[in-house]
Amino acid sequence: MRKTFITIICLLINLILLKAEADPNTVNLARTFGRDIFELNGVPYLQPLVETLNATSNSRFFNQAFVPAKVDKPYFRFGIHTMLGFVRNDMKTYAPSLPAEQLDPNKLNQYVDVFPSVNIKDTAGLMYYALKTILYDGIHGTNKYNKVFFEIPERSATILGHQDASFFFRHSAMDSLIRGHFIFPYLPKQFQDSLISTIWKFPELFTLPPGADMNTIFAGVPQFEIGSLFGTEMLIRFIPPVNMGKNIGDFAFWGVGLKHSISQYFEERYFDLAIQAVYQGTYLKNKVGETNSDLRSDATFWDFNIHFSKSFFDEQFNVYAGISYELFNINSNFTYYLPVQTQWQLGLLEGKYIHKIPTDSVFVILPPDPENGFPGDTVPQTSNLRITDANLKLVFGITYQLGPLAVFLDYNISKFNIFTGGIEVRF
Repeated sequence: MRKTFITIICLLINLILLKAEADPNTVNLARTFGRDIFELNGVPYLQPLVETLNATSNSRFFNQAFVPAKVDKPYFRFGIHTMLGFVRNDMKTYAPSLPAEQLDPNKLNQYVDVFPSVNIKDTAGLMYYALKTILYDGIHGTNKYNKVFFEIPERSATILGHQDASFFFRHSAMDSLIRGHFIFPYLPKQFQDSLISTIWKFPELFTLPPGADMNTIFAGVPQFEIGSLFGTEMLIRFIPPVNMGKNIGDFAFWGVGLKHSISQYFEERYFDLAIQAVYQGTYLKNKVGETNSDLRSDATFWDFNIHFSKSFFDEQFNVYAGISYELFNINSNFTYYLPVQTQWQLGLLEGKYIHKIPTDSVFVILPPDPENGFPGDTVPQTSNLRITDANLKLVFGITYQLGPLAVFLDYNISKFNIFTGGIEVRF
């Protein structure tokens, strides 16, 4: 009897889910809401990966300061340079935000005329503004009930962290907040009914991405150097797009730089001193999440550094240190879709229970099936994120020279701590 009862309940639930149809007004409202959620949370979610990856690759520019003032013929160095960046704990989570606004009568005038009679100028805009104001009242308790209806997660994972978090808006709570708002009775009856209907069809759950749980980021690049002309060397580095796994995607970078010897002007030289300027560009492309949202990020960097070195044991060992000032500009374009859970709640995807054993079942959301009325989200949205920042970095390292072969290792101290190392042939 118990098994039969469970089976009947599951069948009824499946029938309800199969009959769910997407309401265009609710879908558009959810898309607008989802876009604002992304634009509020997208920067803190993605910025740690973009910054850490680019800061990691924007290193490993020098391992000695000596540059001869004059040579009879050019010399060359070719090496493989690697970087290992460490993810800081504070870059694994952020405080999520919601597009919630306190009611502003002046802003209300954008959507509705009150005098001489109530006239709605922008129905969709007014509906979305109403949603944001009731969310504000529900979060802050500024409603006639003096009650907090919605709890916002204190922390959520960045793409480098791992933590489940979501926004939950109970339909009955939103209904109470709308009906209890002092403006609601003055709205046209048709709009009242439409607003209440939309709220009850609006998704209750908006999930935030859980993150990829990353502790380190690795990069490597071949580097070529040529010198010298008037105590100046040129550096060139390049790597084509390489897939660095599902969490990072395709990553490429290139750079060009000039290093000039300062110590060549000293009459007595106890150590070598040089200045260097490097310009570098990076490219990142990845598919993110269950909906295969597309991330593309292009960045440019300037690195200005001054470094010194000192040789020991017949120039077999070389100790070096330097300080770098970095400027970077990152431009990220994100094409994204509604979360799968939201698509199901809107009726854009089908969900059903799959039986594992007679007394147990698992709920799954199926892939898009346009022929049966479940197209999924077919209207991707786009957002652009721009990040400009600066960084000061200290570098300490050592080089071991064995004939034409050199091996080096250093540690970079900044808001991004990085181990770098490599091997190069000098000829």
